[in-house]
Order: sequence, then C-alpha cells, then structure tokens
Amino acid sequence: MATEKGSHPVGRQRGNRPILENEDMRDVLIAEEGGWRVEPPISSRLWQKSALGKTIKGGSVLLSPAEALFCHWHRNLALPKNFMTEMLASNQRILHEAVAIEAVRSGGEILSICVEDSPHENLRCAKTWGMRWERTSHPSKDLPVSQVRWFISSDDLDLVDLQSWVREVEKIGQRAEVVVVDSEYDSTIYHLSSPDPRGKLIPPSEIQIPVLGGKVDSFIQYENWPLPNIGVPQAGGISLDSTEKKWLENYLQGTEHAGDAYLLNELLERGLLARPGFKYGCKWRVYDDDISKVHAPWLMSIESEMPRSWEEACLRARLSAGVNKKWVCIQQSPDGASFLSIERVLLGR
Repeated sequence: MATEKGSHPVGRQRGNRPILENEDMRDVLIAEEGGWRVEPPISSRLWQKSALGKTIKGGSVLLSPAEALFCHWHRNLALPKNFMTEMLASNQRILHEAVAIEAVRSGGEILSICVEDSPHENLRCAKTWGMRWERTSHPSKDLPVSQVRWFISSDDLDLVDLQSWVREVEKIGQRAEVVVVDSEYDSTIYHLSSPDPRGKLIPPSEIQIPVLGGKVDSFIQYENWPLPNIGVPQAGGISLDSTEKKWLENYLQGTEHAGDAYLLNELLERGLLARPGFKYGCKWRVYDDDISKVHAPWLMSIESEMPRSWEEACLRARLSAGVNKKWVCIQQSPDGASFLSIERVLLGR
C-alpha cells in the first residue's frame, strides 16, 4: 500500500467519474432520435481518431447515450442539463454501460457499439453489443478482432446462451469477449472460448477390458491395472470415486453412460485424465498427460456446479488463474460434450 512521509497509508483511489460543468467543455451534443448528434468539426475528430458513434449525414456522428457520457468523461464534451436524471429514467443501466465502454477503450482499443447500419453490421452475431478493433486499426478500413457483450456482476449467468454466442462468434474467426461491471463500477474483461481439450493418454476404448467378475467395488485389488486414467493407486489396489465407479460399471456391462459418468467418458476418450477438484471448488482438475509429468491445465465444473451469476463465474475464473489454470464448464450436448472457458484478459497489453 502506497504511503507518503508522515502520512497514513493510502488505499486504492477509485474514480467517481463526476459530472462536470467547466467553462472550457464543449457544448455540442444535440438531442436526436436514437442518441445525441455531434456536428463537424468535432464529429470528425471523434470518428477519425476514436471511431466514436455512428456516422450520419453532413459529416456528423450520432452517439448513444452511454457514448455521450463516455465523451463527457474523456473527450471534454458538456452534457445537457438534467442529462443523467433523464437518461437513468429511461435506462437504469446506462452508467454501467458507459463504464463498460471505458473499460474496453482505456487501453487505446476501439469499440463500436452495434446499432442499425453501424460498421460491419453484417458480421454482427446475435446478442453482440459492440465490436472491438485494436488501437492501430479503424472500422473504416479494418475488420474487428472481437465481438463484445457486457453484464452487471449480479446479472444471471446463462451458460447455454453464452456457449451458443461464443460458437457463432468463433465460427467467423473472431474472439468473444465480455465486460463485467460490479456495484462499485469497477470492470473486468473476459475472453470466452470453446476449447477442444485433448490429451496423450490412451482412451479406454482402445484398451483391453479388465476381468473383474461380480460387481464393481470402490476399492479393487488388481495388479498391473490397465486403465491408467481411471482410479487412484492406493494401498496395493485401485480406489475409485463414485463417478469412476459408475463409469466402470457401465464400461464392463456395455451400458450407455449418463450424467457425470457420460462427461467423464468424454474426457477419457479424449486422452485426458480427470482427478477430483475438491481443493479448487470444482468437479475435476484435468490433465493432458500422466499426472507425474505435467500440471493440470484445466479446472472443470459440471452442470450441477455451474455459477448462477457473473459474480460467481468471475470468482472461479480468478481463482483458476491464480493457480495457473483455466476454468472450463463442461456440459453434455448432442455432439458429445461442449466446453466453455472464461479467462480474464487485459486489453492493450
């Protein structure tokens, strides 16, 4: 914690983003249907340097209410009288949205809010809020690198919706990113992806089935155990957890897998090794090779453990990053198993 000589420790200073009424601020915002119009020459600078707003006739740009608020904070534009009162009356989330814009643009990146006839509207995926360009690019001549959504940290988390959106974005070769704004108006940006984890272990379907006889117990006395990615060697035998026990019963009986055993089978057939994730608050820590050779790259949660809000999801992603792992949700899908990874990123660095 930073201190000055003879002073008490100073905590983190949070910006309160005041509404200013300085005489040198430019009074250029003109109310118009769909937003706030800014005319030349200021509009030219807003668009050419920062790609703010949507270009309209006469060389003007049309700012959304949240962009207008961002420009008040960062482009020295005065706000009309009672702006915040009127805007909040029609949209209680406008302040959070302006902070989300600020979060993406703070590193010099460009963010274009998706509205009708906005740049590259043909690329926009359903649910996308904005498109991001790197600081050296511009919507007038370059394609976006990512599509962006934003949420308040207390918002419900719909993983099915997110997975569908991420797949759609990745299908056209772009990144899926999310900005989360908390109740203190702090923000964090996350990269969402659909990973395809694969490992080097031999899938069970390619190994000769062990002869056990009778029912499967949680502890099996067996020399030269042929399934290295099932069970934990212990006290001269193999110890199975409840999911592994159910998987092995299905495996030996030729029964179709269901529930957690189905997901475990999907991991095993990918050559992966799944071990309990109790210490990390998840179902499994997952390895792509023998446990004696590598650390687990992934921490995986199953459907019953899925976070219900962005607050919970952000916490899990942060905890995973703290132990150099990626947090991944695994769910059953018509194609087998689907994966969704949520990873914190710092744009512009």
